[in-house]
Amino acid sequence: MIFSIHQLKEVKTLNFTYDYKDHLKNVVDMLSIEPAHITANLNWIEDELIMDIHVDVNMVLACSKTLKPVPFEMSFDAEIIFGSTEDSDFPLSDPLELADIIFGYIVSEKPFTIYHPDAMNTSFEKERSPHPAFADLDKTFKK
Repeated sequence: MIFSIHQLKEVKTLNFTYDYKDHLKNVVDMLSIEPAHITANLNWIEDELIMDIHVDVNMVLACSKTLKPVPFEMSFDAEIIFGSTEDSDFPLSDPLELADIIFGYIVSEKPFTIYHPDAMNTSFEKERSPHPAFADLDKTFKK
């Protein structure tokens, strides 16, 4: 998904779908990803490009507790500023490679932890009983 500055100055909106399956090798908790639908509104202010993006993507994430697959639908908005000022998120280079930048936003917006419905019933440690000297104290707090 490479665009020249000339192409971007001629349009106000980008609307496309991009397949990020090749990007999954670096993200261990993403098991699969469907092609992402991306809409971007472009606004030029002097030598800066302000891109308001909207991303819709379906993916399968690994459960944080059991590693079972969990389907997840995600939709988010972000503003990306390309330019040479300190307010810019990325430099405005020609051509502009958007695939890696948008994938970075997808990875940062996905939930840090996600649980499969079966995960709540799974315990990996046995419940320990308190020391006999503290048994009455434990009963007081479990009320």
